[in-house]
Amino acid sequence: MPLLVIALLSPLVLVAQNQPFSLEDCIEYALEKSTEIDRSQNKVLLQSAYLEQSQASRLPNLQIVVNQQLTSASNYNSIDGGWDRSGNSTLNASLNSQMTLYNGAKIKNTISQNKINLESAEKSIQAERELMSLNVLSLYMDVLLAKENLQNSELQLEATQQQLAYAQARREAGVISRSDFLYIKSQLASDNTSKIEAESKVRIALVSLMQQMNMPINDSFNIQQPDIENLIKNTPENTPEIVYNIALGLQPTIQTAELNVKSADVEIKIAKSGALPSLLLNGGVGTGYSSYLNNINLGEQMSNSLTPYVGLSLSIPIYQRKQIKTQVKTAQIQSDNVKLELQELKNDLRKYIEQACTDAQTAQSSYIALQEQLNAEQESYDVASEMFSQGMVNSVDFLLSKNNLMMAKNKFTQAKYTLVLQNKIVEYYSGKPITL
Repeated sequence: MPLLVIALLSPLVLVAQNQPFSLEDCIEYALEKSTEIDRSQNKVLLQSAYLEQSQASRLPNLQIVVNQQLTSASNYNSIDGGWDRSGNSTLNASLNSQMTLYNGAKIKNTISQNKINLESAEKSIQAERELMSLNVLSLYMDVLLAKENLQNSELQLEATQQQLAYAQARREAGVISRSDFLYIKSQLASDNTSKIEAESKVRIALVSLMQQMNMPINDSFNIQQPDIENLIKNTPENTPEIVYNIALGLQPTIQTAELNVKSADVEIKIAKSGALPSLLLNGGVGTGYSSYLNNINLGEQMSNSLTPYVGLSLSIPIYQRKQIKTQVKTAQIQSDNVKLELQELKNDLRKYIEQACTDAQTAQSSYIALQEQLNAEQESYDVASEMFSQGMVNSVDFLLSKNNLMMAKNKFTQAKYTLVLQNKIVEYYSGKPITL
């Protein structure tokens, strides 16, 4: 019975595995297989460990110290005027604890810094996820473009095959010349080559997408076709100033850089704490044993030698050969560098958004212009086709019009997917999810 169930379910599993991937499916798969994301998650775990360790620094430590020592010494014997050598064995044990009461708020600032660093590491994961999603989006659009170009090539080849059959009949009837017929036949071979090249580009685009997803090459892999026309209608707001102001509060790279600035400022406070006094609370209990007291056994000596103690230890730095001063200066310089990096990231973000908005506007204009060109070439082709069927134009002029139409279709297809991609990039900077 189990084998029968497996046999019945296997085709269903196979069909599920071969279902076309949506953009969301591709992004999810890429994120699951990404080593960059795993590496970023390890950074979060590392920063979390640092935070736990710094928080534990507030607690007292506890340690047991055991010391055994064997000694041998020569003593002068005044009775017989000789030297006697004797040995002694001592055993000392103590239980000690130490707790920091004050050290210039170093522990407090270290905890604060590690919390900031942990949040920064978490933001880095989001930055990696968004970068991966954008890369997948770009390659996904490449596949869609290659597929539509292939469709255009197939339609071109099919039309040329019909024209060749029509020309063959006209050739046999002596209506067209042999050169006209051969010209159409040559066009068929050219269209077939174009179709093969288009098929190759589809395979290459699919392979590039699978490699970006870290998916083993699979011939059954395919993607879903979204409603491109509907996506084109939903043109986002692409004013650079508006998009930039939104992106400043959302971009994880900016947020990470801002957290790094805070961490660098706290590092200055940590460096300055080295010039402040530190106060430690010490406590413990010790005991010992000596073989000189051979008339008292180990247990009795250890129990009667218990010595508890408690005390305070104050350390005031006076001169440290400019170590603290250098550490503070280094921390200040590093803080300035991090602030400069933040400003550079903001400048780069502004440039990227300005470029993205400009590209989106250019793509919109190109789309409209190429759509008009395509309509004009389609009308011209329809007229040429009608005239060719009536023998009013030769094959050279007809195929020229046909090729112009094909070029217009390819340019329009390119403009269409470029417009969708650029709009999606602008939407991403505006804080919208990367979806189709």
